[in-house]
This record gives sequence, C-alpha cells and structure tokens, in this order.
Amino acid sequence: MSLHMITHAVMFAVIATLVKKYFQLLYQLDDLQDRCLYAEWEHSNKADSNTHKIPDESQSNMKFNSFETCQSNFKHHVCHFKNLCYQPKENLFVFFYNNDEMKYNSLNRNKIPSLSTPADFTGHELPLTFLSENFSTQFSVSWINKTSYIFSRFKSDNLMHVIHDDLLPLHFTMKHFENLKSKMATIDKFDAQIVFMDDWPPGDYRTLYELFTSSQPQYKIDIQGSEPQYGKETQDDRELVCFSSAIVGLLTDTLWYNYGFIEPQGPILDSTVYAQQIKSTSHFILHHLDSNAQHLTDFIVLISRKENRKIINENDLVQAILQEFSLKVVTISSETHSLTDMITLVSNAKGIIGMHGSLLTLAMFLKPGSFIIELFPYAVSPDQYTPYKTLANIKGMDINYVSWENTDQKSTVGHIDYPPEHGGLMHLQSEVQKEIMNQKKVPKHLCCDDPSWLYHIYQDTFVDISAIMNVIKTVINKGKSIRHSAYHETPSEIKNLNCKLIMEQTCSLYISWEIPWNIQFLTFDKLNYEIILEESDAEASVKYVTDKLKLDIHNMIDCDKNYIVWGRAVVDGMSHGNYISKDCRN
Repeated sequence: MSLHMITHAVMFAVIATLVKKYFQLLYQLDDLQDRCLYAEWEHSNKADSNTHKIPDESQSNMKFNSFETCQSNFKHHVCHFKNLCYQPKENLFVFFYNNDEMKYNSLNRNKIPSLSTPADFTGHELPLTFLSENFSTQFSVSWINKTSYIFSRFKSDNLMHVIHDDLLPLHFTMKHFENLKSKMATIDKFDAQIVFMDDWPPGDYRTLYELFTSSQPQYKIDIQGSEPQYGKETQDDRELVCFSSAIVGLLTDTLWYNYGFIEPQGPILDSTVYAQQIKSTSHFILHHLDSNAQHLTDFIVLISRKENRKIINENDLVQAILQEFSLKVVTISSETHSLTDMITLVSNAKGIIGMHGSLLTLAMFLKPGSFIIELFPYAVSPDQYTPYKTLANIKGMDINYVSWENTDQKSTVGHIDYPPEHGGLMHLQSEVQKEIMNQKKVPKHLCCDDPSWLYHIYQDTFVDISAIMNVIKTVINKGKSIRHSAYHETPSEIKNLNCKLIMEQTCSLYISWEIPWNIQFLTFDKLNYEIILEESDAEASVKYVTDKLKLDIHNMIDCDKNYIVWGRAVVDGMSHGNYISKDCRN
C-alpha cells in the first residue's frame, strides 16, 4: 500500500471519528436544551397565574394559549404540549399561539411530530393547525388535566408491531419524561393516560397497554363524542377537547427493525437500542401481569399455528424432543392460551421454537442463556427476514439464535386459494401464479403486500425433525456455557423501608419499601425482594421472598411485641443488595 493511500485512510478514519463525536455532542446538547426548555415551561406555569394557569371545566371560555417543548433524534420528533386542543369534527389538533411567547417555542411547523414510530412510514403525521389565542374564547372546551401520551398504533392486531412499535417506545418515553421532572423511575404504573389517535378497535392486545398507566386508555372515538343520530351531526365545530399536558409521539430509541417501506426490510443500521431498555420493559410487564399459568421447570415452548403457516408434523416434532432431550414441551398458540399465560410461560422456558411470525417477539421475555429456533417455509430466506435474529443479537440480550429453512419443495404445501392477503394467487394471471409457485427464493421486496412473499410465507411445512434435533442440541450446549456466568452488577439498597403494626380484629404487620435507585441501569432477568422478620427478644426469624413492593403479615403477630424487619433486593435468585433494617413498634 502506498504512502498516499495510507494517508487517505488515516484522514478518513479521523474524519469519521470527529463526525461521530459531533453527533454525540449534538445529541447531548439537544437533551440539555430540552431539559432547559422543560424547566422554563414549568417555571412559567408557576410564575404566571393568569395566562399559564391550567384551566378547568368551569373556565371553558377563558382565553388561553398553547406551549410546547420538542426534541428530535434526527428521525422522529416528540413534543410535550401544554393546552393542546383537539377539534373532533374536523379531526384536527389546534395550537393556540401567543406572539409574545413565540420565543419560547421550539416547534418547527415543517417538523410536526409523527403519531407512530415505524421508520420511513409517513401515514400518521399529527394533523395540526395554528390559531391565535384570541380565538380561544370562541370555543366550548372540555379539559383533560391528566398527563396524556398521544400516539397512533401502527398495526394493533400484530404482536410484533404492538411490542416493537408501541410498548417499548411508550415505556421508554414515559420514563424519559418522568426523569425530566426529576422523579425516579419506578416499577409502579405511571400516573398518566394513553390516548390512541388511530382508527383501530381496542383489539386483543389492549390489556398490554393497560398495564402501563393508572387510567384506562382513551380511543379516538371516546374523545370524538357521540355518533351522529337521525342523520344529523351532533358535534359542533366550536367544541374542543383540550389537554393541559400532552406528550405527542413516542421516542424511537428502542426500535431495532425497519419494515421496508423505502428499502427491503432489515435491521435499523443506526439503532441505538440496548438490552437493558428491552429488559426494563419486559420486567415492567411481567411485574404487572396476573397469570394463571402453571409453574414448570426444564421445558421449552413450541409456538403452534392453527390456521396457516402450520408445522404439519408438529406432533412428531414434540415426541422427538421428548425422547431426545427428556424436556417437557409446552405448545402454545393464540387460540389455546391467553397472552398473559404465553408471556409467563416463555419467561420461564429454556427456549422457544416456532415458524417465522409475530409470537416470536415474546423472545424479549426469555432468560439470558435461552434460545430461539426460528423456522422458515420453503423459498423464504432467513437472511432477508431478521426481526427476531436482530432482537436476539442485541448486545446484552444473551439469547442464542438459530434458524432453519425448508429447502425441500416436496415438503411444502401452498395455498393458492387463500385470500390474497394470506398468500392466495387466484387474483393473478396463471403465468404469474406458476412463476411464483416455482420460485426457489422470494425476491427482495418492499412492505407489505408482495404476492410472492405472501404466498410463500403462508405455506404449511413438513419440517426435517432430524435437522431440528441437531439445532436444539447445539443451542442447548451453547446456552450452558453462558447461563451460569458471574453476575457483576449489583443493586443498591432498597429505599424507604417502613413497617407498621396494625390492630384490627387481629394484629398484623404491614411492610413497604421502594426499589433500589440504580435498578433501571442493571441487566437481569428477575427482581425479587428478601424480607426477614425478627422478633426483638428472640433469636428466631422468618424469611419472605416477593416481587411486590409491600408485604402484609397476618399470622402469629403480637402487637405487644417489638419486631425488626430486614430487607434487600434479590436479582435472578442471587442475593446481592445490602440489607437495611427498620424497627417496628406499636
């Protein structure tokens, strides 16, 4: 290599390093500016008791203006509005501006927040119009004074989209704005309200959204009011629903996959997601689930499809796993299990096996050292469709991923008579049908209705059981090598340990505490708390383990005695945190 080429290589490396550093500093500056703007907004709310007072129902005709702070990660813009209004009849949001306060505003009218998160999707821009605050008195206003997170679900009937596009960004955004207010993020539900501005019905996955807040989600139809009756519209164009505090859009730092609206689908190349963000959300969901799933050990989960994309010899596969590995196999499907029970089962499994499909997103609940075996129908290349491989390979997830592709056309069953959206080909010319059916590999394509992709992905498959047995053996052995690795991160002490003796019909002891301050920064699978109850004048003690933040003890408590309570955090079954103690006296 010549000196000239070496010089150019060094120069480009230096430039690349400087550019990377520039964007890092720019992002930090963005965050600092956002915090300053938020602080200024909070200050203005307190300082001005007139124009910045949050109105209530009795002041529906008072003059008011809107205010916002926005931030951007170069692709998505998220804004926190004060006094943002919605006009139901026109399906428009209204921003009432004050010319004297425009210096505070960071909103660029050419960079309106998107209501949904998928990269390169442009169908959910915030419908926003601007009016002078002088017009605000001309409207009849209903106020929503609880902090509202306003966004649109991209595809609420698909679990991959629900988790990847909505729940992970929602949780990250909620924690972010709580931190802006200098509150420590906890595992408790958020004192806020979710507002969906899409046209999807509540759907099968509504319970997942309900886990995050103390209030029931609101749907667009809820805030639009009554349906037209007797051919007359009941909505008045002078009626507004106004949000005293609204976060519009969601932060996209947790996204890892691009669905292919401009280029064929694949990993987001500049994704900033890291495992702890995903684990934080999975722990939050698991903590708030109420599951009836039977507690099992040493088992794997087989995801079954009942309508299409079926494993035709599924029963033979289950029997082979039982004989080869002496492992229990729990078969789950949307038709036979509740979502809550499926999540709970996956969170305790050694791994999951399933055809390419949205339920594989449940892998985010797997323990470190677990595995995913993703099966692909004939002509569907594992290299082209990688949302779950990408998830497993995020640094810190510690999930072993392996794919298997059916390469034998005789082992596949296609369905040209299915509806087009499920891979049917009857709407196409016979020559095109034959061409698609004879393909050995689906050509690269854009989202979301390519007939070649749909036909092949909805095929049923006779899987090669011998090949899959070898794959299982490989991932199980690989998992053993990392599952018992040393845990180096430790939680700090639990906070605000309190206890109280309560005398009603009988004596009971109520104990409560708060999570360690650093828990949001740790990587772990399960968080429990170890509580030891000790009678002051006795040497005996009783230990309790719980994943809740409180404990009620009713048995054998004497209100005439004094007790000492000790508590600490337990991560992944290993006691790490230091004990703290509290004297309990009547």
